[in-house]
Amino acid sequence: MNPLEELTGLELAAAFRRRELGVEEMTDLAISRAEQLEPVVGAFTTLAHSRAHGAARAAQRIVDAGDGGPLTGVPTAIKDLEPTAGVLTTLGSASYRDWIPDFDDTVVRAIDDAGLVWIGKTTVPEFGAACYTEPEVAAPSRSPHALERSAAGSSGGAAAAVAARIVPVAQGSDTAGSLRSPASACGVVGLKPSRGLLTGGLAGSDGFGLSTKGPIGLTVRDTAALLDVLASAPPVGTVHPAVRGGFLAACDDQPGGLRIAVATESVSGGDVDPLVAAACEETGRQLASLGHSVTAMTQPTDLEFVDAFTALFSALAGAKPVPAGKEVMLRPIVRHLRERAAKTDSATLGAALMRVQAAAGAWAGRFGAADIVVQPTITQLPAVVGSLRNDHDPAAELAAMTAFTGNTVLANATGFPAISLPLGWTDGGVPIGVTLTAKWGMDSLLFAVSAQLEAAVPWRWRRPIGLP
Repeated sequence: MNPLEELTGLELAAAFRRRELGVEEMTDLAISRAEQLEPVVGAFTTLAHSRAHGAARAAQRIVDAGDGGPLTGVPTAIKDLEPTAGVLTTLGSASYRDWIPDFDDTVVRAIDDAGLVWIGKTTVPEFGAACYTEPEVAAPSRSPHALERSAAGSSGGAAAAVAARIVPVAQGSDTAGSLRSPASACGVVGLKPSRGLLTGGLAGSDGFGLSTKGPIGLTVRDTAALLDVLASAPPVGTVHPAVRGGFLAACDDQPGGLRIAVATESVSGGDVDPLVAAACEETGRQLASLGHSVTAMTQPTDLEFVDAFTALFSALAGAKPVPAGKEVMLRPIVRHLRERAAKTDSATLGAALMRVQAAAGAWAGRFGAADIVVQPTITQLPAVVGSLRNDHDPAAELAAMTAFTGNTVLANATGFPAISLPLGWTDGGVPIGVTLTAKWGMDSLLFAVSAQLEAAVPWRWRRPIGLP
């Protein structure tokens, strides 16, 4: 038995505490599996052997002393947008191909402090600015359940690492769906927390309130446990305190009689694959069988909102520091976003921010009677590797990415928590994510309902076919 394939993160940690498994043994196994699967899955840009082994020894001492938390000793991974002291941090960009920071970001320290053992840096698109993960500095990240298909982005490497059973949990981040889209493509769980729950780290807030760190996990409980870890970081610039008792404990709640809205359309106006819509409708039926009140609603198209959101997203890409003389090394889509940003004056940017805020308020009002809103995570099945990339026409690429991601930008605009669950699967085993969104600050309720669904329609035993 390979414990990484059979056990969740929480189960691994429990096995460490019972002395049935060793932390260093599992660290070695995770690194070995990452090396073995790297040519196939493309989950990691860099493996951190020395740092991982040092952390494993420290975690084992904590376990031996009878201390630690629910995930102490569990192997995990850091998204390659987070600076890590002494470990290559490329940001997915050839312009940072050789950058080795001398400091850790806040989220890295929080993971270290909780005793998790991160084995490397997961692959990202350049600066996280694409919904597919195909950087110049690493192999493309693929869905382990369908290797011809992309793991999406920007946390594509993180989701692929979890789906491939290299690590049971991984850290990611989300500005326009970057946790949830990869979770959907890879058949795992991805949560964008409520705005202000997690610190933005050393870089601070993005200024628009769109971006957040967040967890990816094989199961709902693993994901909640990692959110507890991330929420333990110093709350610089945050406005929403972590739930008392923890998010993992919230998974044991049994809410009943919730008001559920199901809407299968896309705010971007793109077509929604019938299989994706059907997965949302089936989720509604499952929730009804669990005692909740389910109502079908519609999601209006709002291209003005999407255009305004794109202006903000472009501004964030334009704000990324690029080493002198290396702008020419950037990918066409990133150069396109930065050129858009450079042409946008402050008044236009301010108007875009106000339009996004107004649309967020309108969405919250439209679905205000619902405790949970069920929608497609991405509008289509996972894209074939290379199919969204269009170096010759980056404007067309941006339009295609907008249509593909569909509704994910809504939670970034509203600041509401949203979770993608692998509740749909094609006959061929391709995963289909369904998103549940709750009101601001109701992350605990989101976990409780997600745990109910996981118990009713479990997915942890759906292993990728064809991996070693």
